[in-house]
Amino acid sequence: MEEAIVSRLREVGFSLYEARVYVALLREGSQNGNEVAKRAAVPSSKVYAALEKLAAAGYVQSSRHGSSQRWAALAPEELVGRLRRHYNEPLDFLVEELPKVQASAPSEPFLTIDGVAPMHEAAAALIDATQVELHISCWEADLDALRAPLIDAHTRGARVYGMLYGEAEPPPGSWLHHHYEEIVAERVAGRLLALVVDDREALIARIPDDGQANAVRSRNPVMTLVVKEYLHHDSMLQRAQLKVGFQEWDRWWQADPEARAEILGHAIAAPPAKPRG
Repeated sequence: MEEAIVSRLREVGFSLYEARVYVALLREGSQNGNEVAKRAAVPSSKVYAALEKLAAAGYVQSSRHGSSQRWAALAPEELVGRLRRHYNEPLDFLVEELPKVQASAPSEPFLTIDGVAPMHEAAAALIDATQVELHISCWEADLDALRAPLIDAHTRGARVYGMLYGEAEPPPGSWLHHHYEEIVAERVAGRLLALVVDDREALIARIPDDGQANAVRSRNPVMTLVVKEYLHHDSMLQRAQLKVGFQEWDRWWQADPEARAEILGHAIAAPPAKPRG
């Protein structure tokens, strides 16, 4: 548990040594510098710098007993209160003032995002901003990172229309399972994530089997329309397949060589993937 506390303290601005020193003082009570160094597992050459920095911030306090200086940790409730003020006041100010500085339109019509974690963060932020309607297509591998914001969007009354590639239980909303994920995975050499929020902003990403994940985020009305039409098209195809039946659907499109060539592309040489269900 102490390592978890140290980790969280580092997230709010403490160095590793400062976090260890504060926890050791809190656990053991008032100590001199040598005692702190030993109990906090901090080198003696570093402990006084850490103590002085904590004291300057008001997170530890010191007292003298003759020639000896002793240190004590600020009470946890006081520390947390100070940290809240330290971070919340600037954030409250920025919430109020940053929109006044922002240009009326984004400076870049298309923003690129590299990496899976930043892509998930951007997608979650868009979902959190949904007010009326969200259209999304995602794979099971990305669902855990987006499940909580998707649940929140549905809970606050936004309409959620989703396509899920995989067998996981979808979040609340109107969801379909894609029944040809193996064909799509072969065709795109990985997986895709696409969403449109309130007809005003879109994100579309590709996570390849090999290489870097890339995404594009934009309020460009053409891109937003194209992504939404793609999502509508995918949804309608799945609904048609469910209505017609997968065996009949497969007989139809596999009997049409032009349709097979267009749909499968380079994957056409692979054995036909069977749908789930």
